[in-house]
Amino acid sequence: MRASDRRAQGLYQVASLGCKVNQAEAASLRRDLADRGLRPARRGQAAATVVLFTCTVTVAAARQSRQAARRLARAHPGAQVIITGCDAQAEPQVYAGEGFQVLGRSRLARLADIIAQGESLPSGAPPPPDQGPFCQGWETPGPRRTRGLLKVQDGCDAFCAYCIVPHTRGRPRSLAAESAAASFASLAQAGAAEVVLTGIHLGRWGWDLQPRQELGHLIRALLAAHPGPRLRLSSLESAEITDDLLEILVREPRLCPHLHVPLQSGSDKVLQAMGRPYTARQYAAKVSHAAALLPGLCLGADVLLGLPGEDQEAFQETLDLVSALPLAYLHVFPYSPRPGTPAAGLPGRPPALEVRRRSQILRELGQAKRLEFLRSQVGRPLSAVVEGSGLGRTANYCLVRLDPGPRPGQVVELKAHAVDAAGREPCLSQAVML
Repeated sequence: MRASDRRAQGLYQVASLGCKVNQAEAASLRRDLADRGLRPARRGQAAATVVLFTCTVTVAAARQSRQAARRLARAHPGAQVIITGCDAQAEPQVYAGEGFQVLGRSRLARLADIIAQGESLPSGAPPPPDQGPFCQGWETPGPRRTRGLLKVQDGCDAFCAYCIVPHTRGRPRSLAAESAAASFASLAQAGAAEVVLTGIHLGRWGWDLQPRQELGHLIRALLAAHPGPRLRLSSLESAEITDDLLEILVREPRLCPHLHVPLQSGSDKVLQAMGRPYTARQYAAKVSHAAALLPGLCLGADVLLGLPGEDQEAFQETLDLVSALPLAYLHVFPYSPRPGTPAAGLPGRPPALEVRRRSQILRELGQAKRLEFLRSQVGRPLSAVVEGSGLGRTANYCLVRLDPGPRPGQVVELKAHAVDAAGREPCLSQAVML
């Protein structure tokens, strides 16, 4: 099919890389394009317009984004290829130099209208990312994703030494609670048994509103908007886990007992070099308090290894702290210097082989903690949403192997009698439905 014929039919494809916020924004764009009469290109069918949401959190992510842009251009010859997202904001000249059209974040909220009305995109460097309106993002359940996804916050001003995101997303901005509640209700009506709440710096939702609001206010508003779905929070900083939030977790069964709390390092020296606003002791006190308040709470953490200045003593402090904490799983990342961040120019980076060794030690510890947590859930009554794979995901983030029968998106009540550690990800098994 010729490009002119594809344009006449309004065929499009939207792809995204990176975080859940990108996924939610891409899903909203697909819905907005369909609302304007455009149609998604089917598998093997060339589109007239292609949009790619890029990621730039690491050098590898930026490279993958550029490779994806080239693949899409080859798969859709003659298409209008629009590159947006964080890597397009960080280095627009790279994409423009290869003939792609670049859309900065400040105009992303208008992209569906721009495409539908055939507007031309401006050339030159995009404006600051926070100049435009808040770009909404929510994804309804489907064959691949059985949980809804709702973006309620964008931007970050923490400026951690290793992170480029404040430059590509801009200052923190919040979606008003009323708008978020309406989207939550829409997701419920679309069949979502669970909605994952996401943002670039979720714990700072509401700080930019007048008057300032806190995350607990939003959670209550969402749960009041519809009686159906349970609500899961994405990543929160330890200092943003307030007493009010913990009280909601204890009292509200629809708020999933699952907190992902980035640690990054157990060494105060390294935390200070990172620009992280807490000490190892403060982090430990917060997550230990949360675990004591709520038995069965799933606590996850990120650990970043190999930052310049992380010597053997600093790594041992991290290993000792993680060993002592009531964590259920770890996400372990070797540090990758990101040009444009302060950490990229610091001396004293550990050798790559040593970073791989440390990463392996932490991953093995994380696997042991995951198995320990799963064993603690054997015999307990649990509620799980059936995923597209046929496995169940409990409110406290355990995977459960189920007998055939339950449909994707269905909520099942069960007890598990064993742990299956044989697969790529350990899970509960031999579940009995209640």
